[in-house]
Amino acid sequence: MQKKYDVVIIGGGISGLTLGALLGKFGFRCCIVEKEPHPGGYLAGFSRKGFFFDTAIHWLNQFNKEGISHRCFSFIDNNYPKPTPLKNIQRYQTQKFNILLSGDIQQVKSEFLSAFPEEKKGIDKFFRHVEELARASHKLAYFARSNQTMSAVDKVMFYTRALPAVFPLIKHLKYTGNKGVTKGLDNYFKSDEIKDIFSSESDLLSCLFPLAWAKNQDYFSTPKGGSIAFIKWLTKVNNELGNELLLKTAVTSIRVEGNRAKGAEVLQSGKKNTIASTYVVIASDLITAYRKLLPAGTIPEKKIKAIEDSVQYKSGFTVSVALDCPAEELGFGEELTLLFKNNLERHKHEEADPLHSKLNVLSPSARDKSVCPAGKGIVSIYMNAGFEKYDFWKTETDQQGNRVKGDDYRQLKDEIARQMIERVDKEINPEFSKHILFYEVATPITYHRYTGNYQGSIMGAKPGKENMKNKVDSYTTGVKNLLVGGQWAELGGGVPITSKAAMNATLLILKKENRKAFKQFVAYFDGKISLQELSLWMAKQK
Repeated sequence: MQKKYDVVIIGGGISGLTLGALLGKFGFRCCIVEKEPHPGGYLAGFSRKGFFFDTAIHWLNQFNKEGISHRCFSFIDNNYPKPTPLKNIQRYQTQKFNILLSGDIQQVKSEFLSAFPEEKKGIDKFFRHVEELARASHKLAYFARSNQTMSAVDKVMFYTRALPAVFPLIKHLKYTGNKGVTKGLDNYFKSDEIKDIFSSESDLLSCLFPLAWAKNQDYFSTPKGGSIAFIKWLTKVNNELGNELLLKTAVTSIRVEGNRAKGAEVLQSGKKNTIASTYVVIASDLITAYRKLLPAGTIPEKKIKAIEDSVQYKSGFTVSVALDCPAEELGFGEELTLLFKNNLERHKHEEADPLHSKLNVLSPSARDKSVCPAGKGIVSIYMNAGFEKYDFWKTETDQQGNRVKGDDYRQLKDEIARQMIERVDKEINPEFSKHILFYEVATPITYHRYTGNYQGSIMGAKPGKENMKNKVDSYTTGVKNLLVGGQWAELGGGVPITSKAAMNATLLILKKENRKAFKQFVAYFDGKISLQELSLWMAKQK
């Protein structure tokens, strides 16, 4: 560890590692600080007895040629670990219907028409809007730049170009929440049975976009070896670029002098150290940084409360199952299966009730044989779950405010896992539980422990009218040279958002430090020049 860097990045998840690699490509020397003994955050996964379990990714998008993730990773290294395209994507399954979403969108439409012939007019309209969103999605990848990187003139030109791409989305934005989605679906369908296919979705766009992405062939599985392949690759790139990755190192405070970030205080192996830097970027939980790492009053209380009270993605409850046989022998394919109940109020699908809530069932080993021993299999069972559910999952609080897990917690965790496994037995294959070698369970308490995300949130703040109105997403903090470069900088979630956040944070630093490079990276970001053109320009600068 050196005493001075250009940039200190707090968080060694995919956001922090991607940002470090981007800045490193432009010659900045970065120090990435990670509290855990390994990098990766939600993408770190874990190994048990020769099985590798992914902890977050069900599928990926934005890895086609226009996609923001593909363009971000290609710039870092065109030989990045390539995700595998998915042919069979998602299965909607209840007691009444079983419809497979695949890359053949016309076949999917035929399945809808076959199951609900009386709804032909509404199905035609629904799939027409899917086609509109598919065309818009291709264009939207080139409108990912934050307005905080723009001048007033840039904003006018940018939004003039962006409006035609965004317009197909605007008419659907108002249909959110239980009443909103129901009203939105009423515009297409008459029968409750067909509406029930989307009964677990929280907004109308969540009903439409999966089919639009399928139309665009924009569904991917993780690279060979699981999502950890991204982390291994980014770690290697950062090392090659001369960046430091400090593991088992906790940031105890962000140094601020005269309302300007100056570095960080860290605790490593019981020793306190000071790291000086020109910039500090938060690529970890923003609320923790605001509440615990900065002097009181640095960030206005109103701003912190707006983020804490924002509409956020919930945490999750995951059962990672090791099987004594290939998952395919039990009927699992590469697709994600959604198990949900008919005639259930929309909010109840998200209440972490193992008997009624929507379950996501996926076999990573059906997609990638390298994640488990030969002749074995993996199945992941996941449901959304709130941090405060079951009285904080029957944990207690110690004097430092940490959640303490006792016998009540372990008993609750095991009971819920057993009930989720029983549902897979009942709704997919009655032989499933007979082939389980062992399983591991993660609760919202687990996710909070290993990631530090506020209430164990999977991805941060959701897109939507309320969060946009309250301006909970921002790359700037009000403190000079202190930026947000991770999940909380944007509304939405997943690898595409972390790629977008890392690219925008890079632009904000380039805008101050290297105007020529800033203009070239903007042109690449906006799709005005190719990767080859950007690479040639950068080669000439050396």
